[in-house]
Amino acid sequence: MLSEVYRICAKCATANEVTANFCLKCGTKLTAADEKPLLKHGGQFGDALDKLSLTKEEHQAAKNLIILAGPIPQGYVFSDMVYANVESDASQSDQLMMTKLVQNLYRSLYSLQLSGVANLKIVPTVSSSGLSSTRRHLLAYGDGFKAIAQSQS
Repeated sequence: MLSEVYRICAKCATANEVTANFCLKCGTKLTAADEKPLLKHGGQFGDALDKLSLTKEEHQAAKNLIILAGPIPQGYVFSDMVYANVESDASQSDQLMMTKLVQNLYRSLYSLQLSGVANLKIVPTVSSSGLSSTRRHLLAYGDGFKAIAQSQS
């Protein structure tokens, strides 16, 4: 099966079985409204926006941002390097870390008034400051760009 439906916890982003009434990780009550079709280990960048408290204007502006692994598209020009990062302890799920990283990337692009980011790279690292303290880090960076007309104003 290529697509499955899970109940995604709004609090911790854990993918629970569709029949679950409570999150297996944090105990939050789940309903049919939490059901999303996705692979257990995947998601969409746009889903991260739904977890942010945004005004209508901010939400629309964020939906218009372009995030690409490839080159800057025609009609746009390089503005500056842009990055976002997230750090957590080892117990946080990969999916929640990625959601937070994407949220931070959207915040950076919006705050810098960029049209998007191209040549996006995501670098995971792990650090340890003792026997029991492991920290995980995700860094996203790329070429921030603006529309050609926007860059001339």
